[in-house]
Amino acid sequence: MYACMRTTLVLDDPIFEKAKKKSAEMGVTLSEFTTAALREFLFTRRVTTGNQKRFLMPVVGESENIHQDPKELARLRDEGR
Repeated sequence: MYACMRTTLVLDDPIFEKAKKKSAEMGVTLSEFTTAALREFLFTRRVTTGNQKRFLMPVVGESENIHQDPKELARLRDEGR
């Protein structure tokens, strides 16, 4: 069982109408449809915004430039690195 919270959402008319129609087609309530849509968006898609920070990988040991061109990567591969 999920804990639920009642809230009010303000939706643009075209989005509301489309969501209402789609929920009816699926045979679920608008609330169930909205919850499922938000769950899918939040947990299965990567959200991109202009203010995201880049992930910095911690490096242990020798610091090397990992952005190599294909020829350099082939050379490193052949050296067994």
